[in-house]
Amino acid sequence: MEQPQRIRLRLPEQDLHHLTLGSTNPKKMHEWVESLPMANVGESARLLYQLIQELNRLRTDGKTRFQLLESVRPALVHVERQLGKHYLGQSVVLPEKARKVAGLAQSLLMHLSVGYKLAAIDSIRKVRDKEFNRIATTSVHRAISAMGETLLRCYQLYVPIPKFLWLELHQVYLLADGHGIARQEVEDNTFRHVKSSTVQDAYARTLLLATARPNQLRQQEIELVWDATEEWCGRVVINDTRANSDIFAFDLQADAPPTYRKLASQHAGDTLRSVDAKAISAHLKIAADAGRLPERGAEFTFPRGFNRELAIHLAQAWGNLTERAFARLAASGSIEICVGIGATHYFISGGADFDMQIRGSNLKVLHEERDNPFLARQGKGGKDLDAGDPWSQAFDGGGGRMADNVDFSGVAISGVDSLLAENLRAKQQQAKPKFDSYGCAIVNSSPGGYCIEWTGDMPAHIRTGELIGLQEANAKAWSIGVIRWIKQLPGKGAQMGVELLAPKATPCATRAIKPSGEMSEWMRTLMLPELRAIGQEATLITPAIAFNTGYKVLVSLDGKETKASLYRQLNASAGFRQFLFRNLDMPAEAQEPGPAPGQPGGDDFDSIWSSL
Repeated sequence: MEQPQRIRLRLPEQDLHHLTLGSTNPKKMHEWVESLPMANVGESARLLYQLIQELNRLRTDGKTRFQLLESVRPALVHVERQLGKHYLGQSVVLPEKARKVAGLAQSLLMHLSVGYKLAAIDSIRKVRDKEFNRIATTSVHRAISAMGETLLRCYQLYVPIPKFLWLELHQVYLLADGHGIARQEVEDNTFRHVKSSTVQDAYARTLLLATARPNQLRQQEIELVWDATEEWCGRVVINDTRANSDIFAFDLQADAPPTYRKLASQHAGDTLRSVDAKAISAHLKIAADAGRLPERGAEFTFPRGFNRELAIHLAQAWGNLTERAFARLAASGSIEICVGIGATHYFISGGADFDMQIRGSNLKVLHEERDNPFLARQGKGGKDLDAGDPWSQAFDGGGGRMADNVDFSGVAISGVDSLLAENLRAKQQQAKPKFDSYGCAIVNSSPGGYCIEWTGDMPAHIRTGELIGLQEANAKAWSIGVIRWIKQLPGKGAQMGVELLAPKATPCATRAIKPSGEMSEWMRTLMLPELRAIGQEATLITPAIAFNTGYKVLVSLDGKETKASLYRQLNASAGFRQFLFRNLDMPAEAQEPGPAPGQPGGDDFDSIWSSL
């Protein structure tokens, strides 16, 4: 098949005639790989890194190069995945050592892809020959897979994609498509769920990952998306953009990932393609609406660990064109942030001890005679303590109760309460804060959120999907938001996109009521106020565990306990959940939302009449 496009690949010069490690004989190379000290990941990584660089400079034919690479690849892939333990699951801004390990892992994958590109170029000239056709097809598939793994690590670390990586991906796919091998099956023993896939499938898998809004996901969630697309990529259609309405488009001659079609260059002409993942989005939406994900063996399956919230995220990412509701405006200044429900609850409540909040800090008089032995008229067994007791009216006698004629009107007890409260505040100020807050810089802002910049090392618990409290300089109240995306800035720290959920919140405590009547432990929760402007009722923010739609809960707020039912989930992530709730201690008709602003009775002016 005649190639319609010129292929541009960046390949090293082959200037070596022999290897200092291993052998140019495929059989002996296999023996060398088998002798690697795989238990010592560091030493194995060092040897493989040196070998793969030399192998890419070795002057040899495509068939021999392919056989040598096939011997090396399993060990290299294994070592690269083992290296991930040293830099995944840490803070977004990695320590120096972890950053170097991540760089080594990326280099191993990139050098592996270069080797297979060399084998593909050498073999594709003889693609009509059955053996060379297999070598060329497998080499292209392996090169795309290695570049896909590189993309995966970049997205997991929230770092920029290496320059020319997307161009190389597009060009290798164009090479296969131009020679008619893009739809041929290739077996891969590193796959977890399938035995084989086509070159186009491997390429589509990278397109799916790029369009999944990975900067809004956590590392483990990005891994799950990559794992799932191993099976799903066969449902993707790559189209010519001239006669379709696909959401995403990309230029095969540009160093750029797919983007929204309306933002894609209209000057690409014949090199412009689009991604159709609507079939996958439809399956995801069905599964999310059903409330549970299909098990293995179904027509459309999910890897272990996949959850409904991630399915909703992907259904929206691949099925809808979403635009920012508010324009971001450049801004400057500082902002204080705290991360997580616990920290946000702590700072909003002024650092008050959670146990004290649950029990209540005010002294309560026990009015009920059955609860107060000093007021009790009956002893154990219901015996009347006053009967036959001539001393029962004396203030210092009787059967364990105070006399009825004692006058306490002249006793001042207000000072006791104020002294206790003052003493409690002093202890709290002296105590070391249980949670940390951090100062950040504002990059830009809008009514819907912020872009803030973090300088220096970042704590490991700052991740996408985490609840966050924000307090601008000179502001008294803490706003409530959620971290929607994170990206690293080379040498400058990181930036975070924060969506605002509410301008303020009220700290409270909540416990789940189990069907058996037993109750869970009290947990820190937040009550978000009603937002009439957008027609949203008051909501409850809870931890991601222990609470779910349909649960009955007990909410402790301002010393009062109220029974409620969580009837709809509005927001969810790995860090928190947001629910609409119904007060079960109040008649249902009293909970109907009032008229919206602008409608009759919707403007609450009752409180201002007396001041006019």
